[in-house]
Amino acid sequence: MRLKLRTKTALLVTSLVLALVGATEWWQYRNLSGEYLNLMRDQQQALTDSAAADLDYKLGVHLAALERAAREIGARGFDDAEARQRFLKDRDLLAMFDNAALAGPDGAIVAINPPADHPPNIADRDYFRQVRDLRQPTISAPLLTKDSKQPAVVMAVPVDAPDGRLIGMLGAALNLQRANVLGDMSRATIGRGGYYVIVTRDASPRVVMHHDASLLLKPASAMVVASADDTGNDLATRAIVRSADWDLRLVVPAEIAYAPLEQAKRSLLLQLLWLGLGCAFLVWMGTSWAMRPLDALTNAIRTLRQSPDSQVKLDVVATDERGDLAREFDALMAELREQRLEVAAVTDASPVGLFRSDTEGRATYVNDEYLAIHGLERKDAALGWLTLVREDIREKVLKEWIRLVNTPEPFSATRRLHRKDGTRVLVALRSRPVIVGGRVLGHVGTVTDITERTRAEQALRTLTAVFDMTTDYIVQMDAAGRLIYMNPAARRRTGLRLDAPIEQLSVNDFNPPKTIERFRSEVVPVAVGKGIWVGESMVWDDQRQEFPVSHMVIAHRDKHGKVEYFSGLMRDISAAKAAEQALRESEHRLRMVTDHLPALISYLDWDLRFRFVNKAYQDWFGVEPEQLIGRSMREFYGDEAWAQMEPHLRAALAGRQVTYERRVEGPGGRRDIQATLVPERNEQGRVMGLYTLDSDITAHHEAEEALQESEARLRTVADALPMRVAYIDADERYRFNNLAYEREFGLSRDQIQGHTVQELLGGAAYESVKPHIRAALAGEVVTFQSEDTQSDSYNCYEAQYIPQPAANADTIVGFHAVITDITRQKLEEKRLVNLAQIDPLTGLANRAGFEARLAEAMDRSRGAGALMALMYLDIDGFKQINDQFGHQAGDELLKGFSNRLSQGLRSSDVRARLGGDEFTVIMEGLPNADIALSTAAKLVATMQAPFALESQLTISITASIGLAFYQGGDATAATLVRRADEMLYQAKRSGRNNVKAALLPVENSV
Repeated sequence: MRLKLRTKTALLVTSLVLALVGATEWWQYRNLSGEYLNLMRDQQQALTDSAAADLDYKLGVHLAALERAAREIGARGFDDAEARQRFLKDRDLLAMFDNAALAGPDGAIVAINPPADHPPNIADRDYFRQVRDLRQPTISAPLLTKDSKQPAVVMAVPVDAPDGRLIGMLGAALNLQRANVLGDMSRATIGRGGYYVIVTRDASPRVVMHHDASLLLKPASAMVVASADDTGNDLATRAIVRSADWDLRLVVPAEIAYAPLEQAKRSLLLQLLWLGLGCAFLVWMGTSWAMRPLDALTNAIRTLRQSPDSQVKLDVVATDERGDLAREFDALMAELREQRLEVAAVTDASPVGLFRSDTEGRATYVNDEYLAIHGLERKDAALGWLTLVREDIREKVLKEWIRLVNTPEPFSATRRLHRKDGTRVLVALRSRPVIVGGRVLGHVGTVTDITERTRAEQALRTLTAVFDMTTDYIVQMDAAGRLIYMNPAARRRTGLRLDAPIEQLSVNDFNPPKTIERFRSEVVPVAVGKGIWVGESMVWDDQRQEFPVSHMVIAHRDKHGKVEYFSGLMRDISAAKAAEQALRESEHRLRMVTDHLPALISYLDWDLRFRFVNKAYQDWFGVEPEQLIGRSMREFYGDEAWAQMEPHLRAALAGRQVTYERRVEGPGGRRDIQATLVPERNEQGRVMGLYTLDSDITAHHEAEEALQESEARLRTVADALPMRVAYIDADERYRFNNLAYEREFGLSRDQIQGHTVQELLGGAAYESVKPHIRAALAGEVVTFQSEDTQSDSYNCYEAQYIPQPAANADTIVGFHAVITDITRQKLEEKRLVNLAQIDPLTGLANRAGFEARLAEAMDRSRGAGALMALMYLDIDGFKQINDQFGHQAGDELLKGFSNRLSQGLRSSDVRARLGGDEFTVIMEGLPNADIALSTAAKLVATMQAPFALESQLTISITASIGLAFYQGGDATAATLVRRADEMLYQAKRSGRNNVKAALLPVENSV
């Protein structure tokens, strides 16, 4: 954001004032805060000293009370236990202490109040040893009492006998967590948050008293005392409690101790803020008043920039610097306005379009010619040119234009514009950069409409190129007959070099005298009178030999109607003349050929009248060819034949080549004719007439009829056969099939014949028979069988392909296919095989069926690398069941076992009974071994449910399973079975009723 001068002045003055006032107040704040801290510390130290002295006095009172009691005990004696206990109770030391105890010289407690069942021995306590050794009163360091494990300090004094002998120690404890002289002090508060802390003064100080009971007896952290210029720590003072050699500290938290200073700081900052705002406002107002004339000048400049013809008011009568500036600016604007009007007059009168573009590609100035060239209104001048560019490239063109007007290099280009009125113009654009201070401010340039000039130049170039490239001869001459132009073709034909001058040559140098005379008498008068003469004439070549040309002479006049020059266009027609002669000779040869052909040949015009007939018409119909010329087809053949021929003739006149057959009666008898009609077209593609060719195919028809009779007899025999019979050519297309084919595929004979084997059978079936077809077409007799198995049907066919050699026996032209349905025989074979591979008791595969299925499964696994599993399972203790319940019950149990086995497996899994109670399961296509393991475990669990037999018996059994896996390799089926049997044996040895599996698939036969 750009700041105005008045804002900058207000901010600068305000900043200076705030810096000066802030520095002064900050210096005063630092001095006052230091004095405040010193005063607080002195007051707090006095309070700390007073509290330490008071505590020292109270501890002294407590010690004095213990000493008095110790003297009384020493005077009474120390032997009677009841007296000692009664003494402690009567002295009521609990008024000052939490408990009191009397210990002997060995540290054993001999009396305690309140009483305790098992008083501890204190011989290991420091305070006891100090009293025993020094015979002086002692206050212990903070400790945990042995009986109650409470934090406490102990006061102890020696107990002396009357003879001065140490007979014991009297001690009393102050619980640091109870209301006593120390507990009360710990709960005392100083001001709004100050508190007392007592720590020992030894090498490892510990907390004796603290308002936070969890810190008692913990190591004391260093207490930081704030200095006069440090307000970041708690304010703490200390004093020594001499009777206990403790350190008493009074701590006031920093947020409470320095709260007045923080409040003073916030007040100071708030005062500075209000001072700054007030100062900024006053300075801004004063500056605004002082700079009003400058604002008026700025607004005037802005107005004149947007609209140079606007009237603005300036204070040009002021006598200060502002008036001088306004007068100079007014004079400058007057000069600029005069110069701008002069430039505008020049640019508006310019015959070319003028423009100026800024760095964003917008036109900031255009003259009237620019608008006229672009077909724009002045309000659309900024980017209106962009609307004349194709919409799909506008964005790309604009980006390129912005790049160009930001470069310091001149630019020129040709641009095609599509104006809003639908016209298209081609303009030449030239521009140069406007550079100020090394920075490109845009481009100025011109736009010129070069549409007509470009078209004229292009037309001239095109015409010249046509003249230069054409093979026709083009010359131009003035009214006096002198040459002014010869195209290259004319120069080459007349022997002139391409660069030879022709100004001294005339028409007399290139034309024979007869042609010159004709020019004078006929050509020039007609061309002058009508503007053009067209005809044929003779001219000279480079050997001055005459050759014919097709000649056109055009007279060109000036704007006053006077003939200015002539143009001559000539085309060599020597070849055409020769072609006419050749055509006449060709027609003669054609007539000789057609007259000797055995077919009717004629040419009919658009009205279907004979314009040419060959001599065969006379041989067939006894009519001279000359008598037919001009006669119509209908008139010659009659209405009955015309009705048959007319549709074909009309189709040929429509542009199609037509072939059809018809029967005619003539002097020679009945004839079957094949007629061919070929349209003749002119250069524009329009049909002008018809060529007809009528061939006698009577003998061919008679042969066809005999062949059809033979085929009918053959088809009758083939249709009576139960097998499918067909003939297929070398292109594998059906050329014959019997009725069995139609019944099999549900298609008619016409729908089969002509189609390929692949189209009839489909891609998959065709691939299966393709090798046999190739063998048959190679000359080999092929016999094979094919099966078609679907979900609900099965079919099997035996096919025999018999090659058909050509008449010369050199090649095979096709083969005969004989396909017999052998489904019934195959089904009977499969039934017998299945009976041999099915266990009659359980309906599962027997050992033979299992071995066949296992070999097939291993082949598939080996080919695809897929994982498969083999389960080997039997009934645990089946022999005892047979012995106990009989073989009939055993057979019923085997059938029930096989039923449960089938229910627990996938439909694709193969189940088999090898004999007795031995069963196998083949599982293919396993993604991992866990699926087989899980299935086996479920089968073991399933078999544990009791079996209800038909003989009213209920038998409970268990099963054991061995698992082996295979995933390719040269292992045999016997190896895989042996591995599964080994796993079953391990399952038996492990207690039965479980599954054991080989960890890795078998890979070889070892």
